[in-house]
Amino acid sequence: MKIIVNEFQYTNLINEDMGVSRASVDYANLIYEKSRPIVIDFTIHKRPGKQKLVIGLKDISRIWKQDLESYLEFPIEEIRIDFNLYVQNKSQMSNEFATGGGSEQIESKVGKYSFIKRPSKDLPKYILSEIDDTLNAKFEFDVYIRKDFTEKSIDGLMDDLIDSISHECNHMLEFYKRSLSGADDINASLTYSGNKNYNIPRDIYEVWQEFTQMVYFSEPYEMRAMVQEMYGVRLRMPFEEFKKHRYYIAAEVMENFNADIMFDTLIERIEKQNPDSIITVMTNLYTWFITDYYAQLKSEKLQPNKRIEKSAHILDLMKVFQPRINNAGKKMKRKFNKLYSLTPD
Repeated sequence: MKIIVNEFQYTNLINEDMGVSRASVDYANLIYEKSRPIVIDFTIHKRPGKQKLVIGLKDISRIWKQDLESYLEFPIEEIRIDFNLYVQNKSQMSNEFATGGGSEQIESKVGKYSFIKRPSKDLPKYILSEIDDTLNAKFEFDVYIRKDFTEKSIDGLMDDLIDSISHECNHMLEFYKRSLSGADDINASLTYSGNKNYNIPRDIYEVWQEFTQMVYFSEPYEMRAMVQEMYGVRLRMPFEEFKKHRYYIAAEVMENFNADIMFDTLIERIEKQNPDSIITVMTNLYTWFITDYYAQLKSEKLQPNKRIEKSAHILDLMKVFQPRINNAGKKMKRKFNKLYSLTPD
């Protein structure tokens, strides 16, 4: 079984203020252990489709037996997982494999979402005396492989899978803590704003996508999950390789992000395609971003950010986000470096 990080390492090396959560580690390892056979079988037979996995108290019980304190902090009774399995051609993906994930925020509805419930009487009495509620956690994981995927790439795929699981377990813990405290749900209004490509040429869209990704990566909840994920990466990579990880590179790019330079790059890309379409493309990109943003705000019943609301065009929008993106990149890079400065053994 692959281990992200063990109890000794967390107890002696990691603090919550670094963004790495001790309480979600055992769940990540458990989910990985139960998910691995499903993913291995998928790589062998290469049959795309959907699969479900339910992890109940019988398996979860090992978590409170290993670390009661962490279980009391994050008491899950059931874990429900949907797997989306995809087989693609080389033209559809450049890498031989990829994984991704999602964790459902906590809702009052039972079924589709994660939800909080009264503790089951199947829990030990010494746990029931300490908690008032438990969590039924819902996750979704996507696994992509190319048709030419081979067994030699299994280890790399498994590393990627456990990173995605670790990332989503961090999100789930945050959802749970926010729900208990009475805090609002995470504001995800910027998460997908402007992400859809409405028939923009690829080389133009790549520049725009880099901007929207930086906006997403600078979301506080996403930064915390990225740091959680990077600790597992840190354990298996020398520092020179660690610095080549996509999150480390993204942090450096974000730290040095300049709205004027990105705006000029967009102009240059559009000019190469069609100089007469500069105003149209720039207006459309801005409009699509704002339209997505307001649609998400409406669905979540939230108020808009005043600075975003006052922006008049795409350069305005980029300059609104530049300080936030720069600060997020600097903060993440500092945390990544601090993670690597720790000795895991």
